[in-house]
Amino acid sequence: MAEKSILDELHDLSKKGLTSRKIIILRGPLQDGTPIIEQSEGSIIDEEGLKELSVATLSYAPACHHLIHTEAELGAICVCCQQALCRACSVSNMCPICGRAVCKQDQKNVEDIGMICLQCHRELLWKKIISFILTAGSVGILIYLVLRFL
Repeated sequence: MAEKSILDELHDLSKKGLTSRKIIILRGPLQDGTPIIEQSEGSIIDEEGLKELSVATLSYAPACHHLIHTEAELGAICVCCQQALCRACSVSNMCPICGRAVCKQDQKNVEDIGMICLQCHRELLWKKIISFILTAGSVGILIYLVLRFL
């Protein structure tokens, strides 16, 4: 007779109500309760003694597409797209301006600063535009006053 696989043994145990199931769900705006890691565990005693069985259904972090084995490997939520990052990517992809985790798709390279998140990039652009308008406006006022008093 062929040896039973772990999945077959877990299935038999689940029929008897002897398995436990651990589901880890990441809460967030776009995760909608989808399990990140689903783990089934069981114990069986047969002629060989006590066997511990464990099967984990793995998932991946949607923002960086890295495989997640355990809940400890989950890092942070991207500040822009609200998707999960693995721990390694959440540490290495921090926006130097706001200090929040951001995925590679939502980063912009800014000279003298490096890779920043899209929100900080928009704020920098607005500051540059306002600075240009104020500079242009003050030059225009200065020219007007010089011409007026000549």
